[in-house]
Amino acid sequence: MIGLHLEKFKIVLNTTGGEYGFECEFKSGLNIVRGNNSSGKSTLVNSLIYSLGMEEILGGKGEKTLPYALKEYVEGEKKDKIRIVSSYVYLQISNKNSDVVTLKRAINSTDKDTKLIEVIHGDYLSGKNREFDIYPKYLHDKGSAQNAESGYFTFLENFVGLSLPFVPGANGGEIKLYIQTIFSALLIEQKRGWTDYIANTPYYAIRDVRTKIVEFILGLDVFENERLKSTLMSDLTNIQSKWSEEKVKIGLLEEDQSINVIGIKRTADDMFDPQLVRITKQVGDATFSLSDYIVELVRKIEAIDEAKNKTRDDVSIDLIEAYESSKAELDQLVSMLDSANAEIRLSKSRLTEYLSLRSEIEKDLEKNKIAKKLKNFGAESGLSLALDSCPACHQHVDDSLFLADTLIQPMSIDENVRYLDSQKKMVSRYILGLEKTITKLESQAREYSENVSDKRAVCLSFKKQIRLSGNAEEADLRVKLQLELKVESLLKAERIINSSVSNLVNFSNEFRNIKAELSGLPERKSSAEDVKKYNKFQNHFRSYASLFGYKSAPTSDIEINRDTLFPYLAGLELREVNTDIKSDSSASDFVRLIWAYLLAVYSASEELGGNHPGLVLLDEPGQHSMGVTSVNALLTNISKQRNIQGIVAASFDESDEVFDESVLGVNHHLIECGYKLLKPVSQMP
Repeated sequence: MIGLHLEKFKIVLNTTGGEYGFECEFKSGLNIVRGNNSSGKSTLVNSLIYSLGMEEILGGKGEKTLPYALKEYVEGEKKDKIRIVSSYVYLQISNKNSDVVTLKRAINSTDKDTKLIEVIHGDYLSGKNREFDIYPKYLHDKGSAQNAESGYFTFLENFVGLSLPFVPGANGGEIKLYIQTIFSALLIEQKRGWTDYIANTPYYAIRDVRTKIVEFILGLDVFENERLKSTLMSDLTNIQSKWSEEKVKIGLLEEDQSINVIGIKRTADDMFDPQLVRITKQVGDATFSLSDYIVELVRKIEAIDEAKNKTRDDVSIDLIEAYESSKAELDQLVSMLDSANAEIRLSKSRLTEYLSLRSEIEKDLEKNKIAKKLKNFGAESGLSLALDSCPACHQHVDDSLFLADTLIQPMSIDENVRYLDSQKKMVSRYILGLEKTITKLESQAREYSENVSDKRAVCLSFKKQIRLSGNAEEADLRVKLQLELKVESLLKAERIINSSVSNLVNFSNEFRNIKAELSGLPERKSSAEDVKKYNKFQNHFRSYASLFGYKSAPTSDIEINRDTLFPYLAGLELREVNTDIKSDSSASDFVRLIWAYLLAVYSASEELGGNHPGLVLLDEPGQHSMGVTSVNALLTNISKQRNIQGIVAASFDESDEVFDESVLGVNHHLIECGYKLLKPVSQMP
């Protein structure tokens, strides 16, 4: 189930003048945060976004996105600057499974890094339970969106109930649709948030990222279809690459052996038939199949062998003994070559095992380094790695060198890292040694091979003399040797080509299956279910734009473009024409479109089973000289939405009258910032 609900929020500042802070509760439905422009309203909103780990929406990472009042000093009653020693934010959240956790994150701390978020399992801020398990997570660091055990963004994705896919990247390949991009459509900050329909999406090199966000939130079939299409097209490219590699391999053999391979296309073929593949050899004007040509060569060899049946009475005994001695040496060299090759195979097998072992050690080392990273970021003690458990599988482990009841402390995280690092180095030394051994053995094997060739030549020379003594023709011996080498070379080429043909059969089958999957995808971009969602989305957008007082064009003429999913009028994306949003007369109308767009995305997702988490935060939605009537319509609409938690922060022109008119008839929960958001604890309610 998808859903995120904010329950309680707390800011804690430890200062040289005592503890300061702020605390509030969020309800279901509409929550209104009211505060004057200098009261700290934006401080509350930004620190709330920061507590969720989503400060990239504010334009950066870490505490630098927050104002001085949360990390440097607060103003006392006498306008004096009171230095902040440390500061933290706490946010209690729940999901649709009624799971409750409290997120704790440092802003200013000497012992906790801002890349650390401590996930406290339970309603820590409610005070109903006094025993809590704490699980440190890290963010804005490598793996924080993929590491299932310690990555914060992975945790939040699972907690909210999202299953974020991979989408086409701007630079090719695929990239994850990170959760921060989804939240950019939920959390609209004041400064840049009202300049576009989805304005503050962090940059992750995702192609058409705004469109992908809306496609995912609406749960469109086209989203999955395009992702699947991208994957299948990538698979086709990989098959084409493999096909080309086999074709190059065959081409080299054709050139080397002066043969022709017919029946294989240059590019991948989904109807490849191996029975139509022919290997031919051109001899003069005649063309032979390779197998027939090899048979003919073998017949010539056999004919030469028949000439060996001659008397050897006149052959010198010394010549025969010399030949037999050389033959014995040749056999010994062949045996040594075989032994060297066997040792090479064994060493390579060991090398493979050690490489696999090193890979496992590196995985365990990475796990422990992540744990060490969390510790360095300031995670509390109590990690499983600091207990009597295996750093990799987390099963209970006793030290095998001691009796079970011996009081021996297990290794610390640092010791685990050092131990695994030493194991990695040791295995790496073994690998280096094996690689040197293999190099040495291969050098010996080459030397043996050369000696075998030389000794074989000597033996052939003796055989030649013996044959000459028996009236054998030297030319026959030379021809036979050449024929044997040619047959061996052609047979090897034939085996390689047959292996390549077998691979091509597999590639062809894969190619055909993938093309079938591609053809099975909807020919039109939109499925029937998607059409319903498009229409629902468009109808909601038009209705909300009209309700919120949009006047620049007839709302009935506005269409949601089915390629980009943004509002279009007469073929152009609908937005303000001028650039100065503060002075434009069209600025307020464009902001009304943004309101309508964000709420239409939610409504269509909610009604038709999309992926909207059910949270919308709007900071100063009425800042552009927006009429009170429009603001009242916005607040009324949010308060009447099903299963939504809306948080709207506004100053209401610092007027009680404007506020009363804006919330007239609106069911809401009010959060007052007061004169100053951050107060001494003694003055907090």
